[in-house]
Amino acid sequence: MDKMVEIARFSYPADAQTLISLLKSEGIDCYLRNELTTQMMAGYVDVGGARVEILEKDVERAFSVMKDNGFITPENETGDAEPIEKLSGLAQRIPLIRRLPLEKQLITMLFVIALALAGLIGLSKLLA
Repeated sequence: MDKMVEIARFSYPADAQTLISLLKSEGIDCYLRNELTTQMMAGYVDVGGARVEILEKDVERAFSVMKDNGFITPENETGDAEPIEKLSGLAQRIPLIRRLPLEKQLITMLFVIALALAGLIGLSKLLA
């Protein structure tokens, strides 16, 4: 069984549809990960965007198709780590959530922070 590999990331799922259509027209099966999460959380939390994923065996052919159609240019061929990867590294240090997918790690961390803030507000009201 082949592994799924991320080949592109978009801020909005609608932006990924052109690439998905192109890949499918070339006979490359693809999957859009984080589509609903990105739509629901847009403007509130950066969950890393919508990710186009394909089977590992199709990566070389997909990159060739993407390059031929302008999705890969010399400026965006290499890049630095994104802030989401830094947060992901932090989540990997927390034993209870390290095995969850990134989206669930982020939601769990936000929930814990919200509970902590609610507890602090409640405590400050009790002490006042």
